[in-house]
Amino acid sequence: MKLDDSLGFLLNKAAGEMKFALETALRPYDLTPGQWSVLARLRQNDGQKISELGKSLFFDRPTMSGIIRRLDAKGLILKVPDASDQRAYRIHISAKGVELMGELPILAQDINARALHTFTPEEASQFKDYLRRVLKNMS
Repeated sequence: MKLDDSLGFLLNKAAGEMKFALETALRPYDLTPGQWSVLARLRQNDGQKISELGKSLFFDRPTMSGIIRRLDAKGLILKVPDASDQRAYRIHISAKGVELMGELPILAQDINARALHTFTPEEASQFKDYLRRVLKNMS
């Protein structure tokens, strides 16, 4: 099989191009794609444990710890001790984080639109379904 026909190569290349586009778009906001992902997830479901966030975003513990530390230093999140487990923290998006995220969803939507601009709406939906199936198959 030629490398250019390898599913892994194509997925990795596409992901790399999308990550680069997001990095470029987020640079003026002093955010990384990982930090943006955590804030976006908290907008969907605030008050998660660090381990829950990491699992939902496919980040390992050291990666999550670094992201949380940097977001906390920027005042974009709040770490609240978990009432049922004093060793754990619940992570909440701060008012400053909510305000910042109010400006950012358009960036991600624009990147997604750019990636899928030659797809019909049905093809885009199918493509996402196929990717979810690949993820499920590989988990």
